[in-house]
Amino acid sequence: MQVTKTLPTEPEPAADRDLAALEQEFRRFAQNHSRFKHQLGDGRLDRLALMLLGALSHHGPSRLSTLAEHCGFDPSTVSRQVADLERGGLLERSTDPDDRRAVLLTASPKGKRLLQRLQAGSRQRLQRLVGDWTEQEVSTFVTLLGRLNAASEKYFDQNARELQQELDHG
Repeated sequence: MQVTKTLPTEPEPAADRDLAALEQEFRRFAQNHSRFKHQLGDGRLDRLALMLLGALSHHGPSRLSTLAEHCGFDPSTVSRQVADLERGGLLERSTDPDDRRAVLLTASPKGKRLLQRLQAGSRQRLQRLVGDWTEQEVSTFVTLLGRLNAASEKYFDQNARELQQELDHG
């Protein structure tokens, strides 16, 4: 006799409470993160610009369209941020050796130094947040957060469509 396990259509009460608690903790984390970033908003560089600079540093020289694709942004948005980064001396343009008509964007030495400082500071701040955690707790959190990020990426399009429907028909 084979027993088949079916998934419930509605979460169990305990599971529903856990999901509600998870949503609350996400909101709390996002608010804390946003508040921290907002207080630092001195007009130097947009967070998006720093994200693009980091992607360039990580992926190496890229065309603007490729950079936009890597980061999931519209090329026109990326173009504005790239202009700001270039004005700040944080990125350089060069001719693509594979297609002399195309331009490659690269994090400049100044941009790479900025990213190194930011990464070192970020690591210190993160260490402060988990400083009283055990190594096992940090390891478990990394694993679970990785799984959550993978699921977020897997279901991104579906979740985006559903959210848009909720906003449109709410």
